Amino acid sequence: MIKRTILPPATIGIIGGGQLGQMISLSAKSIGYHVGILDPTEQCPAGQVSDFQIVAGYGDEAALTELAEKSDLLTYEFENVDQDVLARVQKRTGVLVPQGVKLLTVTSNRINEKNFLRTHGLPTTDFAKVASPAELKVAVKELGFPAILKTVSGGYDGHGQWDINSEQDVKNMLEKWPKNLLAILEKRVDFVKNLSSIF
Repeated sequence: MIKRTILPPATIGIIGGGQLGQMISLSAKSIGYHVGILDPTEQCPAGQVSDFQIVAGYGDEAALTELAEKSDLLTYEFENVDQDVLARVQKRTGVLVPQGVKLLTVTSNRINEKNFLRTHGLPTTDFAKVASPAELKVAVKELGFPAILKTVSGGYDGHGQWDINSEQDVKNMLEKWPKNLLAILEKRVDFVKNLSSIF
């Protein structure tokens, strides 16, 4: 693999403009980089502290191409990035994507992510794939309460998540089961702190 050193005042393009994007942007700018953001929300947290923002969806190929052409490298702040679009843009523009695109295959799917962690000897909470109301009933019997039901992909910060703490919660979920929902039921665990790491 060919490694390239990208030094300031190069421009870093960040896909996603949330709090992590804001932290990346502030850190990058503090050492002399320029930063561009792609996010569908005007004046998103990262957009407020960057040099420029392209307001568009994460899968907007024209917008992502524009970001790539204005940047020396692209990175992403979270997993909800269209892998196919990013791969095409990277191939067409030649922009450097240090983390690559394959990482998104693992991180954009909670079941893939949990299995990846377990395969590499890292502990996870107990979980079960849930693709139907019947599978939810079986998963609840296996994992017990309290638990949390999450969409396999796309959900974040509480979106696409439902607390399953009682039989009444199960009943409520079964009554409003979203069409084509593919989910994961995770057993809740007590924890002291939540840590995020950016490489």
